[in-house]
Amino acid sequence: MVDVAIMMVSGDYEKMYMGIVTAIGYAASGNKIYMFFTMDALRALTEENEKIVLPNAKPLKYYLENLMDMAGEDLEITACELGMKVKGIEKLAYPVKIGGVSEFALKSGEAKIVLVF
Repeated sequence: MVDVAIMMVSGDYEKMYMGIVTAIGYAASGNKIYMFFTMDALRALTEENEKIVLPNAKPLKYYLENLMDMAGEDLEITACELGMKVKGIEKLAYPVKIGGVSEFALKSGEAKIVLVF
């Protein structure tokens, strides 16, 4: 069972950072996290994540990989198949699951907390 389901939609740098940093906070508290990346937020899962940087912060890649290391088995990430097609993304930088929004509907339905960034 998932404690927190997070849908990452926006390509806005602040929203991508906050979604991942929020997930780090929940993971640090011992929660099981499910993250569904779609549309412009899919860039966080590509090699482009090294170029996504806010002023006075490390690249998004640093925070995402920190989350993956910290959460381990308690983190599940899915990349939206339709979003990948729409955005022309063929290759991801991480071995994450590729699935549809119906999976997010299922996971978020059982989660205690659902967030959208």
